[in-house]
Amino acid sequence: MRIALTVWNGRIAPVFDVAGTVRLVEQHGDNITEDQLVSFSHNNGMISRVAALLEQRIDVLVCGAVSRPVHRMLADSGIKVHSFVSGDTEEVLEALLTGSLEEKPFWMPGCGMGRNRQGCGRGAGNSRRGRNRGFRPGKKEV
Repeated sequence: MRIALTVWNGRIAPVFDVAGTVRLVEQHGDNITEDQLVSFSHNNGMISRVAALLEQRIDVLVCGAVSRPVHRMLADSGIKVHSFVSGDTEEVLEALLTGSLEEKPFWMPGCGMGRNRQGCGRGAGNSRRGRNRGFRPGKKEV
């Protein structure tokens, strides 16, 4: 499994859309086989950021807040998104790997409405047009 965690000062970056650094981790069984920091160019748009994660073959993204259109692009691309997460990256990674990431200590401040933290963007509805248009690198968003 290939995991990306947005990073800022050793913690999960508060907003994916402007995060400058991503920690890439590859896990095989119980072993971490790769662990590196990768910088996003501040000039890259959202489509370029999603494409960069796809290029790295990311399966799971852990981040703070993420805009609905970007979340949709990530999910439509097959990347499982754990958003509205907060905390030290080491602790968050450990929680992800042990299945305890959904526990309250890792919720962003202000999140807590309902079981799925719907007050923080979880379970948001469909696009304005009421359909899922999908995302593919090189496909221009309309």
